[in-house]
Amino acid sequence: MSKKTHINPFSKQDIEILEANPYVASVSEMTVRFTEEFKDIAYAGKKAGTPLSEIFRVHGIDPAILGSSRLEGFSYTLNKRSRKDRTSPQRSNTRYQRPSKTGEESLMERIEQLEHELAYTRQEVEFLKKIQNAGMEEQKVWESKHRRK
Repeated sequence: MSKKTHINPFSKQDIEILEANPYVASVSEMTVRFTEEFKDIAYAGKKAGTPLSEIFRVHGIDPAILGSSRLEGFSYTLNKRSRKDRTSPQRSNTRYQRPSKTGEESLMERIEQLEHELAYTRQEVEFLKKIQNAGMEEQKVWESKHRRK
């Protein structure tokens, strides 16, 4: 199921104008995608306080062709990029990998983990003993009430 986000499709003339711009990666009747270069330029401009419509005009894209909903969507995309940069400026699309550990560090961590597991298991055994004792006491009480006289 496709999600229709804009109610104003591009005309054939608008598509031709946008396709001619070097900062436009692709255009369809409903969407326009910008190059990474333009996204970087727009992000830097927005960060410097330049209005988004001015950034588009300077780079040969008429904001009136895009419409307000596409401008807002692009602004939202830039804001997401801003949040990503604040949270992880050095991060790329690679997965996080833990730094390699020396044998001694990993051995100590393994010992700590096993000690923790042992303590947890001991608590579990004590809990099970209490449940069993409570059950046995309840059984004795029940038997004493239901003995034949």
